[in-house]
Amino acid sequence: MDLNARNIAVATIKQEHRSLARVLQTLQALLNRVESSYGSPEFGLLSAALYYIDDFQERCHHPKEDEYLFKALRAATVEFNGELDAFEAGHMSSVHAVSQLHRYLVHYQGGSATGLDLLKAGVDTYAAQMMEHMRQEEALLELCADVIGESEWARIAAAFDENDDPLFGSNRREEFGRLYHRLALLAPRKLKAALHPDKGQ
Repeated sequence: MDLNARNIAVATIKQEHRSLARVLQTLQALLNRVESSYGSPEFGLLSAALYYIDDFQERCHHPKEDEYLFKALRAATVEFNGELDAFEAGHMSSVHAVSQLHRYLVHYQGGSATGLDLLKAGVDTYAAQMMEHMRQEEALLELCADVIGESEWARIAAAFDENDDPLFGSNRREEFGRLYHRLALLAPRKLKAALHPDKGQ
């Protein structure tokens, strides 16, 4: 791949999407285990997963898409304004959805009889919405690749390069240590090398 600014920016955005997908899949796996009576609820891991989604994806990744990628695309053409409106609305609604998931977790941890059902249903709904949201964003990235100029792609790449994923980045934060190792245990075989590149397959 030619490592120009456009390719770097797109690769970074897609990598952050994959990070969210991994966390969502692990969150669902943890809840499925409890629902199937294969394990006790691991509230620390559940909380860490939601914290990661809120802290990085909702407060860092999505705002940078809005501020850099979407603004650059709007400035270049009006062709995709409908899609961009929908994406920005999705970012706003996902913030509220994650807040609701935090509330469900608190009720579940507090002993609510419906806590697990509400949390699991909420996570499943959020995961489905985010996976479709990311799929549509990546489809748009393919369509608009040549619409945005190289200088704007450079700005976008620089903005996303400042992100330091607190779970998968080079400076992984201590509070996500247990979650990272659980992700590695639950990951499909093809992802384990990416999570533990020093060990290989």
